[in-house]
Amino acid sequence: MAERLAHARGLLEGPPLPVEAIAAACGFNSAAVLRHHFRARLGTSPAAYRARFGG
Repeated sequence: MAERLAHARGLLEGPPLPVEAIAAACGFNSAAVLRHHFRARLGTSPAAYRARFGG
């Protein structure tokens, strides 16, 4: 899970991709599952993470 989330964080920091595409690229079944694990482990949402660290 840590590796999947690290990969998702890297994709969120790059060019803007839909969260659904990032979820699929990281092996999550859906964007909702990515959001759940992202918030549970990192304490923030993918959108908030992108707003803070995205390029």
